[in-house]
Amino acid sequence: LTTMAAEKEKQLKKRLNQFLGELLQTGSINGFRHFVMYMRGREEMMISVMNEPGVPYNSYTNEPVPSHGEQQPRTSSCSNSLTSSNLPYDKRSLLLSARTQLNLSGLGDQGVGLPPASPSDREISMADENSTLFLIAGYSRYNNPYVWVRANHARLAKYLDGNADNDSPLRLKSTLQWAQEDIKLWDILAELVKLCTYPPPINPFEVDFDYFENLPAQEQVLASGAMISFLQKVFSHRQQDKPYTAHVLKDLNKLTEFHFKTVASLLQQGAIPLADNYRPFHKPNTFPEHSNRISSSNPNSLSGGTHGLQGYKFSTGMI
Repeated sequence: LTTMAAEKEKQLKKRLNQFLGELLQTGSINGFRHFVMYMRGREEMMISVMNEPGVPYNSYTNEPVPSHGEQQPRTSSCSNSLTSSNLPYDKRSLLLSARTQLNLSGLGDQGVGLPPASPSDREISMADENSTLFLIAGYSRYNNPYVWVRANHARLAKYLDGNADNDSPLRLKSTLQWAQEDIKLWDILAELVKLCTYPPPINPFEVDFDYFENLPAQEQVLASGAMISFLQKVFSHRQQDKPYTAHVLKDLNKLTEFHFKTVASLLQQGAIPLADNYRPFHKPNTFPEHSNRISSSNPNSLSGGTHGLQGYKFSTGMI
């Protein structure tokens, strides 16, 4: 039994290191419509999720949107389904209980649950009425990622009991199943958007194209390349189609077209210092036709022609 336990812990540590790699690769990506992220150390990523973003109706689920001045009733729920239509949640459905934390932490004999590295009262100054701040962390001492609310607690849950509840991790399906299933960082991100943003958007990873269009051209190439790489992972590593799968693919196609148009324009202007890194393998100065699209079966290639994303070398390593 000791050998089996040691092997299991070894596997969990290996997976946790992979998760930390996902944090580092994702934490600096900008251009999402429903959230923004930044890294705070190797093990911690902060994510600010919009409460009520102003985007068109058809970007949301089919729940009716209240007209101006009209309040749509929301009921608290103790069910396992956390969706923002149930805001504010009963804290028993939103937070891990003290007993559960003691069982999961591996430090129950010391009376230690699952606290974050720093208490939430240090981050109250970061509160924003338009968004809710979360901490996603993969602490080595827990061998499992968890998520804590860092600001705007009262919007998510009622009857909170001070710091004890404020520093309790969320009861997320993604983090609770992480040790047994192939859960990725983007599964956690999608669940956070679903439970926080009202009305819940169909595509939690919706791209803010205005953000990219307003960047300087060279920054457009880097930022869009990073986003394309992320969306490819979300699409390719899915275990099954999600409600947002088709929407992710649509944004991926549109952003890829934008990316190559920008690269082509900069090359024509001689404005890319490392232009050799963008030279296609087949013919110099040849780029995919803008009518090409990424196929649903292979998001790493462009359909309708022989040109593929892998036909280009990117010095950033993003594609």
